[in-house]
Amino acid sequence: MDSIIQDLIKWINAQHKHIIIGITGHGGAGKTTFAEQLKQAFSQNANLICTDPYIVRSALRKDTKITYTYQNEVRTAKMTACHPLAHYVEALERDIQMTRAGMVWNTIDTDYLPAERVDPNKKLTIMEGMSIAFVNPDYLDLQIYLYTDGDTELDRRSSRDTAERNRNMKDIQKSHQERRIQYNHFMHPYKEQADMILFTDERGAHIEKNTLSSE
Repeated sequence: MDSIIQDLIKWINAQHKHIIIGITGHGGAGKTTFAEQLKQAFSQNANLICTDPYIVRSALRKDTKITYTYQNEVRTAKMTACHPLAHYVEALERDIQMTRAGMVWNTIDTDYLPAERVDPNKKLTIMEGMSIAFVNPDYLDLQIYLYTDGDTELDRRSSRDTAERNRNMKDIQKSHQERRIQYNHFMHPYKEQADMILFTDERGAHIEKNTLSSE
C-alpha cells in the first residue's frame, strides 16, 4: 500500500490546484485505513472528512423495507447502507462543491463524530466513506474504490464492531449475508466509475484499475 500512497502523492503534488479525492467502498474494505495513511503523508496540508454522517441513521433504515430481485430471487429485507437511497447524496455533493468553490465550512456534528472546519486552502481534501460511491464522480478529482471478499469483510467487521461498537457477534453474522447481497446488487456496480480500484486482503492492496498510470 505504501507504493500506492507514494504514487498518489506524486500525482497530487504535480497538480497546480486544490485536489479533492473520494475514497469509498463497503464496510471493512480498508478505506478508512487507506484514507488516514494518505492524510498522514500530507500532515497539516490535508483535510480528512468522514462521510458517515451522510448515511441515513440505522434507526430509520431498520423500519425501511426494500423488495428487489437478486439472482432471480425476489427478496424483501431491511435497507442497508449499501443502497443508494440510504445516503444524503445531494447534501454531500453540495459540500463537495463548497470546497471546490474555496468556501470554509463545518462538517456535520454528530454524537459519534464532532464537527470540524474544512480549510479549502489546504492542498488536499480527502472524503472517505460509503456515501462517496454514489456522488457524481465529476465533482471529484479522483475517486478510489476499495473492496474485499465476503469472508475478509466479516472478519474485519467482527473485530471492529465487537471492540469499538459493542455489537454482539451473532448479530453481526446474522446481518452479514443480507448486507453482502445488497452490496453485490446495489453498490458493487458503482466501482466501475472509479479512477482507481483496489482489492484488499491480508496481503495488502492490489490494483485492479489505475487511470493515473496512463496519464
